[in-house]
Amino acid sequence: MNGLTRLKRANLTELLRLIHFHGELSRSQLAEEANITRSSVLGLVAELEDRGLVEQVTGLATGEIGRPSTLVRPSENIVVFTVAPLYDSIVVATVTFAGKVVRRDTRILQELPTPQEFTRAAAELIAEQTLQLDPNALIAGIGVAIPGHVRMDEGVVRNAYSLAWNDVPLAQMLSEATALPTWLANDGSLASLAEYRFGAGKGLSNLILLLGAVGGIGGGIIVDGNLVRGRDGFAGELGHAPISDDERSSYAGIPGSLDSMVNRLELINALGLARADDETLAAAVRRRAHEPELSALLEHQADYLGRALGMFINMFNPEAIVLTGYLRIIFEVRRDRVMQSVRRDALAQLAEGCEIRLDALGADILSIGAAELPLGQLIGNPTEHPLAKGAVTTPA
Repeated sequence: MNGLTRLKRANLTELLRLIHFHGELSRSQLAEEANITRSSVLGLVAELEDRGLVEQVTGLATGEIGRPSTLVRPSENIVVFTVAPLYDSIVVATVTFAGKVVRRDTRILQELPTPQEFTRAAAELIAEQTLQLDPNALIAGIGVAIPGHVRMDEGVVRNAYSLAWNDVPLAQMLSEATALPTWLANDGSLASLAEYRFGAGKGLSNLILLLGAVGGIGGGIIVDGNLVRGRDGFAGELGHAPISDDERSSYAGIPGSLDSMVNRLELINALGLARADDETLAAAVRRRAHEPELSALLEHQADYLGRALGMFINMFNPEAIVLTGYLRIIFEVRRDRVMQSVRRDALAQLAEGCEIRLDALGADILSIGAAELPLGQLIGNPTEHPLAKGAVTTPA
């Protein structure tokens, strides 16, 4: 690849990245943001449009006044599939290039799925969703949000404690089952990127996210606009941080961790529920938060959640900490108790500049985050990334 070709590809990638993150921009805005001449933008956008990656429409872009101009936005025909394996269910979604979840299906499981069972169920749900796509749809691949450690370059689940999976070549398995390229990453990392780019963290540079998921607490750390991955890509396991001398252990076997002291299953059991999604759990907690036994549990968990938040504020000096899932429920009904604990354990000069926020993406957070895996591959290689059209095969 010669220098001019590399420059053109870099410019195509930058324009596609801007269009994806902003939703729609005028060509003049693209030229300014990407520092490319308007004439060059005209040709580059035409090439992206020819490949079916963007659309051009007439209108006013956000922040612009005056006469309507030509706006460039992500093509509605580009879609990806996302998958999230949980210990009691599998969630598969169809997500557009604009980051819109157009369909999400959940299959309830009676027991922990083996990797093979998970692959079969995910492929079946993907095949069903494929049948509902527009005939002109182009599929950019599959993104999977894993509740555990992932070797991203190999597509291998190194360890997922809540699923009892170890060294599973899941990307290869799912790709062979669907004939679609597949990428994996940690669910907390993907959730933090989703909120940072499109949700409660948009516009910030330093952000902590705590993912209150069915299988435990995950996390993600954004520092100066970059996701902290660590040596092996396993950084961000904030749920395993020890915050108590209590002997209760998490899935990982670490006593006194945030995951074991602020526990979703304890809330479920206290409410007498067999299982519950976050919406059902939130409604039940709000309705019964005054009951003595549940109130005592909420205050206990609020104390430890605040302790953890204070510790993370001291460690990372973030602009905001975003709470998702059942953690936001605890914060909503025991906000004062959580903040009392934060003020006790965080350094005042750090705490005063940090805002505790609730997630903006709700039930779509993992779908939007996982979609960034195949969409990121497309953005990085807009002229050659494979785009599939037609039925997805299901293993016999």
